[in-house]
Amino acid sequence: MRRIITTLVLILAVNAYTSAQLNKLAANIGYDYMNKKSGYVGAEYRLNNNDNKNNNGPLNVGVGTYLYSNNGKFAVAPEIHLNQTWMHFLTTELSASTKNIKPSIGLSLLGLTRLQFGYSIPIDNSDFKGFYFGFHILLGRSPFYDEIKIF
Repeated sequence: MRRIITTLVLILAVNAYTSAQLNKLAANIGYDYMNKKSGYVGAEYRLNNNDNKNNNGPLNVGVGTYLYSNNGKFAVAPEIHLNQTWMHFLTTELSASTKNIKPSIGLSLLGLTRLQFGYSIPIDNSDFKGFYFGFHILLGRSPFYDEIKIF
């Protein structure tokens, strides 16, 4: 009986912890153009909350993959990135994939959408090079998004 109660308490504690962590997770779906059109599918995890003292927004880490056509065949390129929001609407991002390294800046609307511009530095003569444009939508639970702060 003691084992059953201990197991039940452990299951409830793990369930509560994972539910709290899901509030920090969002799906990232987007379109990127860097001399090659590609779709993007991934996930983002919020490392910290807003810092109202310095007007800094959240810091997110994300993983995903570029989906593109390479000589008429479907191809993927895994990617990881670190994203910081400043003053609730400006974003900076540094990402690295198997095809490129890409620093970018952009605009964020409540943490729900991102419009980014940057420069893609190719790795091993890949086609992912030159100026970068991207539009992403983040789908998650409500605590993931930024609150509207008027004053």
